[in-house]
Amino acid sequence: MSYDDRYDDASVRAPWARSPWISLAVALVALAVAIASFMRQQTALDAAKVADLHAKRNARELRSIHQDNDRLAGRVRSTERELRVGPIAARALKSVFTISTGRSFGTAFVAWHDDRGTFLITANHVVHGYDGPVELKRKRGEWQGEIVRRDPKNDLALVHVNGRPDGARPLWQKPVRGKPKTGDQLLLVGSPYGLSGTVTTGVVSRVTKRAVQTDAAANPGNSGGPAVDRKGSLVGVLVAGGGENLNFAIRIERACVSLRRC
Repeated sequence: MSYDDRYDDASVRAPWARSPWISLAVALVALAVAIASFMRQQTALDAAKVADLHAKRNARELRSIHQDNDRLAGRVRSTERELRVGPIAARALKSVFTISTGRSFGTAFVAWHDDRGTFLITANHVVHGYDGPVELKRKRGEWQGEIVRRDPKNDLALVHVNGRPDGARPLWQKPVRGKPKTGDQLLLVGSPYGLSGTVTTGVVSRVTKRAVQTDAAANPGNSGGPAVDRKGSLVGVLVAGGGENLNFAIRIERACVSLRRC
């Protein structure tokens, strides 16, 4: 064998290639490269997750801000309604009385004045079957009245009082027709369970030719009380109810049928 043949033999020329340490080193390098690649991918995924979490947190904070703004706007609207209702209620309260027949009670309100005295409207079922004088009470005094007209069909009655109770402004001096609309704010004044001077508010739920339905709270003793809109205009007379969310007022123009010449 020649000199060249001996050095071309792989076993003589590269003995290191068969070393197990070299193979291990190569494997370790490959593993390191794989780990580095995995770490880069994991870092990218973690960054994406962090960005997603930030986006979701920002979205939650934004929703919270919107909700806070909505609640604040609701409180502002509620305060505005209360501010508008306050003066209207104060004026109406002076014209509203608790009416008693001795065995039953309800509410009556000053509708108009003329030369003969003061006329109050109430619900007919409050004075049904009673022909004597009725007692009218308000925070500042008591008066006696006389039932002068009845309208059983519309559940309305008219009471006359001599003179003019102090501060009791007529709520229907001119026989103006009420024009309630569904969704309008409504104020009820009355004497539920004899608690005179009680005010509740709600909205008009439904309007028919004869009646106004409202969700404003009412209870026994409210019957005969006025239903007033947010402008202070009389739109009806409370006569019936089925609970806190289902109460009915006869439209005020029905008083023109028997109680008043309009």
